[in-house]
Amino acid sequence: RQMKAMVSVMCVVLLVCMLAPTQAGGEVQARRAYYESAIAQEIAACRAKRELRSSRSPNLRMKGHREASKALFLETHKAQLVESMVALNIEAKNYKVARFLNDRFNNTCYAQWTSAGKI
Repeated sequence: RQMKAMVSVMCVVLLVCMLAPTQAGGEVQARRAYYESAIAQEIAACRAKRELRSSRSPNLRMKGHREASKALFLETHKAQLVESMVALNIEAKNYKVARFLNDRFNNTCYAQWTSAGKI
C-alpha cells in the first residue's frame, strides 16, 4: 500500500519535472511576444507624435524630433531590446516596459546626440 503511494508520488514528480521546462519556454515566448507588441505600439505612438516637428512652438518641434529619433531607435534595435528584456526578466507590464525602453533610448543615442549639440 505504501509502495503504491510512493510510486504514484514519484510519477507525479517525474511528470512535473518533465513539463516544467516546456511551460517555462512557453512563458518566455509569451513575454517575448508581449515585448515585441509593446515596442510596436511605442513605435506607432512615436510616429504619430513626430508630426509635431512642423509646429510653430519650439518645444513641440523639439518633442517631434525626439519622438522621430525614438521611433528610429526602436525600429533599429527592436531585436536587441527584446533580448535584453528577456535576459533581465522585465515584468510584462506596460509601465515597466515603457520605462526600460525610455531608459535605453535616453542613455544611448539621444543622450549622445544631445551632448553633441545635434538636437
